[in-house]
Amino acid sequence: MDNNTLAIYIHELRNQCLHAEASFNIFNQAMTNRMGSGILYGGQMILIPGSQIASVLWPTRARARARGEALRKVLQLPEKHPLNDRRLCELWERSDEKLEEWITDTRGQQVIFDFVGDPATVGDGKTPDACIYRAYNPAARIYWYRGVAYNLQAVANALTDVATRVNAVYRQMFPEQAKAEDEARRQAMEAQQAAQAAQAAAPAQVAAEAAPTAAPAANDTADEPKAKPAKKAAAKKPAAKKTAAKKAAPKKAAPKKAAKSD
Repeated sequence: MDNNTLAIYIHELRNQCLHAEASFNIFNQAMTNRMGSGILYGGQMILIPGSQIASVLWPTRARARARGEALRKVLQLPEKHPLNDRRLCELWERSDEKLEEWITDTRGQQVIFDFVGDPATVGDGKTPDACIYRAYNPAARIYWYRGVAYNLQAVANALTDVATRVNAVYRQMFPEQAKAEDEARRQAMEAQQAAQAAQAAAPAQVAAEAAPTAAPAANDTADEPKAKPAKKAAAKKPAAKKTAAKKAAPKKAAPKKAAKSD
């Protein structure tokens, strides 16, 4: 395999690994929010890139086996690997025909369709895997799709192992691009942390703005300026002591003499 062909395969494998990571994020978020439709959707979305990666690295067709061997050699992947599952590799081949076959094979039997929980709690509790079209058991971490059970934890571990190997080769082949992507990821993470911090601070700010203020005094109005505090009166000087003359009572006027008569 020439370097150009190898570069294209490595680039596509890395993209599929990123798609798997995004699918797990959707699935985990749906689990946290207990959204049944989101759980079933996320689980199925995990199988899509998982199937693509498995078919590229462990192809079932004879003419493609040389390509699989070459890629596994570069990635140092063993032939025996949890992701080397023929059911997973061929998951999307003849998808419409497999649906028809499932309907035919389960006719007249108890079936489970789009269910989150333990299948043993449905009906008589004896529904076989082949009769479960789409379901997820959180306790066992088993996801059923079209009659086949997949252990999502095992799938996650297998995809993580492959992604680690693919990213190592990708960095060797595209060092500048990998560096730019690391920087973009760092900036995105910082922006997300800043947004989370702002969101966390928002309730406190709203509470502070909504806090009641002190009511104005009864004799105050909103338009009138507050009266300035009155200045303290200057201390009076002590009165000077009165002199003895001033203390003496005023003299009484002498009575007028009576006029003499002739």
